[in-house]
This record gives sequence, C-alpha cells and structure tokens, in this order.
Amino acid sequence: MSTQDDPLEAESPTLSLTSCESTRADLNIDAAGEGEGNNDEIMKQQLRLLMHQATADELSEINTAPLFTYPVLQHARRLAKSTSAAPFSQYGLLAGDARRLQEKSSDDPRIFYNVATPSSVFICGSQGSGKSHTLSCILENCLLESVKLGRLPNPLTGIVFHYDDYASDSRVNPCEAAYLGSDSAISDSYSELDKVTVEALRLDQADLNTKRMLELMAFDRAQPLYAQVIQRILRDMRLSQQNTPGQFNYHEFIRKLQEEQLSPDQKRSLSQRLETLQSFMVPKQVDPFSKCEDGVRLGTDWMPKAGELIIVDLSCPCVTTSMACALFNICLSIFLAQDSSLGRIVALDEAHRYMGETSDCEVLTNSLLAAIRFQRHLGARIVISTQEPTMSPKLLDLCSITIVHRFSSPDWLNVLTKHLAGISKVSKVTNQADGIDVDNQGEANPHGLRGISVSPDDPILDLFRQIVELRTGEALVFAPSAIVSLEKQGLKVTPRKLAHHVLRVFMRARITADGGRSIMAS
Repeated sequence: MSTQDDPLEAESPTLSLTSCESTRADLNIDAAGEGEGNNDEIMKQQLRLLMHQATADELSEINTAPLFTYPVLQHARRLAKSTSAAPFSQYGLLAGDARRLQEKSSDDPRIFYNVATPSSVFICGSQGSGKSHTLSCILENCLLESVKLGRLPNPLTGIVFHYDDYASDSRVNPCEAAYLGSDSAISDSYSELDKVTVEALRLDQADLNTKRMLELMAFDRAQPLYAQVIQRILRDMRLSQQNTPGQFNYHEFIRKLQEEQLSPDQKRSLSQRLETLQSFMVPKQVDPFSKCEDGVRLGTDWMPKAGELIIVDLSCPCVTTSMACALFNICLSIFLAQDSSLGRIVALDEAHRYMGETSDCEVLTNSLLAAIRFQRHLGARIVISTQEPTMSPKLLDLCSITIVHRFSSPDWLNVLTKHLAGISKVSKVTNQADGIDVDNQGEANPHGLRGISVSPDDPILDLFRQIVELRTGEALVFAPSAIVSLEKQGLKVTPRKLAHHVLRVFMRARITADGGRSIMAS
C-alpha cells in the first residue's frame, strides 16, 4: 500500500511536528536544553501530588472497613492530620477478641463496627446461640447515641422485618429488636415495652404502583388470563400520571376494572385477590363512598427519622409466609425509596421463618441482593439473621461480614465452605495466623489480632469442632475487608486486612433490655 492510500501515513509528519511544537511550548524547552529547571520543579510538584494521594487513599480505604480495632482507629487519626478527611466519623463497639479476653491480655481486644460506611452482615447459628443478640447490638450501634458504645453524632433510621410462625390469636412473641426502645394481641405484646408505638400496617395509595399492586394481589408466575387486563389498566394509568402529575388513585383503578367484560368465574377470583389487596390499604381510600383529599397521606408514615426504628411484624395466623414475603418486599422498596440523605439500616430477624422456596420469597431475596449491590448508592446497611445459612447462598457471597454462631449441622458447614474465603482456604490460616503479630524484622507487633488456629491434618473437621464448641454469645467472624491489625515494615506502618483469616470473638453486652433470653422450667 502506498503512503497516499493511507491517510494516517500521509498526515503523520504534520501531526508529529505539531505535537513536538506544542510540547516544547508547554514546557518552555528549546533545542539548547533550556527549561530543565522547570522539569525538576514539575517533577517535585507531581511527586507531592502522588504522596498526598497515597495518604488520602490509605485513609479512604481504612474508612470503608466494616470492622476495625482501636489501634487502627489511632493510626487513621494520625493519617487524618495530613489530609482533609475525617477518620471513622461514626462507629460502635461490637465485640472483643476472644483470645485476648480469655488470656486477660494487656493488648486492646475491642472490635468496632463501622456505622459510617454502608455494609452487609449475615448472621447464622442455632437457636439460643446469640443471633438476635448480635443483631440487636448492631442496631444499637446504628440508632443509639451513647459514649459507652462509641461515636454516633448522626443516628441512622432503621426497619426490621419480623414474622413469628407460632403466633396465635391471643398471643405473639414481640420482635427482640423492639426492646431497643390490626391485632390486639400484637398491641398487648408491644405495649409492655417502653417507647414503642403500635399501629396497623396500612399502605397509602400513593405508595402503590404496577409492581406493588401485582405483588399484593398475589400474582405469581402462573398468572390468570385476567391479569393481563389488570396490567393494561395499570399501564394506562401510569402513562396518564406521567402526562398529568399525580398519585395512584385506587377508586379510578376499580372504576376502569368494572368496565371490563370479565366472566363470572374471573370476577369471583378477582374479587378474592382484591380483598387481599384492600386488607392492607387505608380503609378510607378503599371505600367507594368516601372522599379523600388529594395529596393527603393516610397510611403508614415511612418518612425517615434519625434514631427511629420501624418494626414490620406480620405475626398472624392469617398471614402466610408467601404473603409476608410479598409485604416485606413492598415495605423494603418503599423504605429505600425515601430520601437517602439519612443513613439507614435494614434488618431481617429470624429470616428462616418466612424465607423459603416460594416465588414471593425469591422476589424478596432478589430485592435484598439488589439492595446489597447498590448499598453505597442507597446509603443502606443490610443485616440478615437466620438459623440456616442454606437459605440463600447468594447472600453469603455478597455480604461483607459473616458472623457464625454455634451450630451442629454438617450441611450448614458444607454451605459455608463453598461461599466463605476463611473456610475455603482454612488450611492457610494455620500457617499464617501466627505471623499476623510479627513484623518483617521478627519484632513483636502489639497491634494485631490473631486468626484462629486449626489442625493442618483435617482443617475443616477441626473448624467444625470449634463451631460446635462455641458458647452463647461467642462467634467466628469472616470479614475479608475488615482491618484488624497493623503491619510494621521498617518505619512504615501499614493497615492489614483480615482477608481469609477468621476471628473468634465475644459479642458485647447490650445497653438496652434483652428480650431474647431462653425460658427455663422452674
């Protein structure tokens, strides 16, 4: 090919000359080599920018650690003196290193939960092992400002989902999270607690949209034929709202539905679904003879308030697990749709009671996965407490912290080994855990927490033995991005992540009432 056939080849001499001339003009360099002093000055300025960036990046990485120790906090404060960033603006005491507490070591055993950064926590263990206690400790750190716990100038707002499948018409067990602060049985149960207000769950028509309407009407994958009619009506109403701004009008929806030519059997089935929908709506907005003022909210108030915890308790014999999951999913979407300027925490208490293999449960699981993936954009912290880690392995993959309390099921351990770095590479823990507290020169480093040690012969079996022997309130913590030690390399101190190591910890005592104690026979 000739140079005339290739435009890049033909124009390259001109481009090169222009590039050289512009470079010389910018750096003020001529053929005699003048301007070397400018080069040196520019290099110094650029190196200063790199040094400043390195410090800022290190502090930024420390600030996003979900768990950290007090020596790490002190190191972050020293770094902050040379930057404009503040270290760990909000945090609370969560647990203590079990080894140091048992040995009564002079080294600081405290492990703090970073409230400021969005994170996700998966808590599992057998009944009575301390799951709900751990959940309550995390909620205390996020909602209660107390010098006993740490620093919380801006408390978060929270929501907890609770469902008790052993509820009766006369009595239900209140959610343990209520000790931080519809059905008469639920009102009576919660009325025994201070600073707890009980009201019926009522969805305002302004909170309804196409997706939520279909979920409330219990349409699963096997949709009846008239579901297409409902979807068309909802779609038309949505398009109308986009042209003339306004909220969803339930009376208008019913009027359009009555205009459709449906068979008697379809009307009968549709009537049952509408009754399910209306049972969770504001009665005044459902009654065709009542008039509601436009823009006036009548349902549950979802407005985020600092330090306030909303507990959605659907413990009722008439509410199935599928219905509970559908309602929880709607409440979750409404809660996350509120103003995100205030940090928030979402907690699922005893999730194994209602999250099974139904389509509604799968939808709730997918919503939780989406919330975890976008937690930094939503400003959300997700905490899931369950007996069975088999509930959703995908949640294990995404959660930044996994807290394992005592259990005795080999099947549960098998699930954990497939999804947690600290177990899948547990053989390396034995070889490296003892080196956490030693620097490159062999000098003892007092600022590191040791991971657990297991037998190299059969590490999985030895780890299972340690899990079975855990006491109530004791747990193993898997948190690869947690920073729990400082590594000394010459004169430089570098934060060290937990990575594939595993910590054995004692959860702290609660500063509020403990409603989860086991009931013993007298």
